[in-house]
Amino acid sequence: MKFLLQTQPFRSREFIYLCSVVGLLLLFTDKNFMQSFNTLRQSGLKKYKFAIYAFLPIVAINLTAFEFIVPDLTVKSFEERKQKINQVVKEKPQMIEIININDKEYSVVYGAGTIKFSEDGEVLFNQDQNSSFSEINYNSNLKYLSFSQLIENSDSAFENFNLIVKTELLRRGLNFIAYFFIFLIGLEILLAMNKGFNTNRILIYGFGASLFYSFIEALVADSITVFQLPFLLQAFPLLLILPYLYVKKQMSF
Repeated sequence: MKFLLQTQPFRSREFIYLCSVVGLLLLFTDKNFMQSFNTLRQSGLKKYKFAIYAFLPIVAINLTAFEFIVPDLTVKSFEERKQKINQVVKEKPQMIEIININDKEYSVVYGAGTIKFSEDGEVLFNQDQNSSFSEINYNSNLKYLSFSQLIENSDSAFENFNLIVKTELLRRGLNFIAYFFIFLIGLEILLAMNKGFNTNRILIYGFGASLFYSFIEALVADSITVFQLPFLLQAFPLLLILPYLYVKKQMSF
């Protein structure tokens, strides 16, 4: 169980966002909190400012974990597992990428350089050492790598690898935006339907919307990798601004 928790940190982080959305919305079922919140609103506090103040510490902790907490936990857990099962890796894995330049040329990119093969049988060797990959375990999930490791390896000779890395960077950097707007939309609905938006409905909305987004987010990330789509598609959480503005207009309070 300990090994699973340490090697699946990204799932724990998603769960923190989900629980934060539901927990913050549940606060509004308390009459004393609602009275205090309405007093603050009468004093000039905007709803989006309250959401920023409430969500900012959660986002800071989660993004910091990508750089410091998660890599240390996962590396430590894998080392502990290796010691228990006495596995010794004699050679580090090699990354090789085959690129079809055109119908007559192919390029093989690997850690020590690039080899090009032409239809005429000509072989060109370009010794361009990709030393930045020497510290990465290519068999591990990219979600276990820190921000600095991903940024360092986002502009290499490996085109497919670059696409995956840039997608993961956007995924990490913009993921919280979706949960932020899920919370804002829920807040607008809750304030507009205060008497009818009870605890059960908050739980259904919070968990339902968060889990649905999590599914779509994973689907988009996998589609970018499989179909070689532009990595900027991973910035789709920004589109949640539109439904938020619509809900705000329809349920102004």
